[in-house]
Amino acid sequence: MLQVGQSWMNWRQAHRADLLATTHDPAHDDDIPDNEPPAHKGPYQVESPFDDPHAPAAAPRRAWRPSRVRLLAGALALGLALGAAEEAARLNGYTLDMQHVARIAGFGIDQVNLKGHTFSFDRDIFDALDLANVKTFAALDPAAVKARIERLPWIDTAELSRVYPGRLDIRVTERTPYALWTRDDRHYLIDKTGRVLAAVSGDTLPKLPHFVGEGAAAGAAPFMEQLARYPEISASFATAERVSDRRWRLKLTNGTTIELPADGEVGALEAIAGDEALKRLVVAGNTTLDFRGPGRLAIRPEKQPAAPAPAPGTGS
Repeated sequence: MLQVGQSWMNWRQAHRADLLATTHDPAHDDDIPDNEPPAHKGPYQVESPFDDPHAPAAAPRRAWRPSRVRLLAGALALGLALGAAEEAARLNGYTLDMQHVARIAGFGIDQVNLKGHTFSFDRDIFDALDLANVKTFAALDPAAVKARIERLPWIDTAELSRVYPGRLDIRVTERTPYALWTRDDRHYLIDKTGRVLAAVSGDTLPKLPHFVGEGAAAGAAPFMEQLARYPEISASFATAERVSDRRWRLKLTNGTTIELPADGEVGALEAIAGDEALKRLVVAGNTTLDFRGPGRLAIRPEKQPAAPAPAPGTGS
């Protein structure tokens, strides 16, 4: 047993000496001649590009620069973090002021500029913006705010734009008064679509085409477009009254009244324009031309308004 053990120990020491002899020593690299063939690789050694002197050099690394994608990713991450924080606070019974957090993060609305309005009040536009509840761009719904502003009487269009970091610009265009509409002894300015813009006092009525009666506002512009084709009549236009929301009663400044039918009002106006005798009656004034009967025309003279009585003289 001892002899076998000594033989095994002798073999192990000899094998270890062989391994040490084949170990690479960097200090002796200079002793290897240039034409020495490369040493044979062991069974577990593989070729590496680092061993090849002709291998292409690695491409230089690009300097890191922030990109739009990274900025968007950062904004998305911030939004997700805020949402997660709000949900965690809600689950734990806390109320997180997200608008305050958004203001700290740079999303606050610090300034609002209004442009383009003359007749609309600032307070009405600010009420539509709802600044009491909308204090950050994160809470702002531009489409909803635009719709609310455009529902104001004078506003035609509204445009919202953000100016970084915390300014909101609102530019509006207003509607143009087209006619005066009287309903139930009250007077209103309307635009070409019949939209009511504002109530006006009877003492300061503007010089606009005057329409009276229920339904007259919506039909004002189409009626005036038809009447414009007959300058002899439209030049003396005073008032157009909508009767029972079916037909028009046209009154001229010289006292002439034209009762137009519910159907065929254009035919009645054509009849006047094509008949010299009827045109003279219209120009003369104080006459009613009634076209309501189918195929018939009734002409009635109107009494002229009585002249005011002279002021009584002072006797001695």
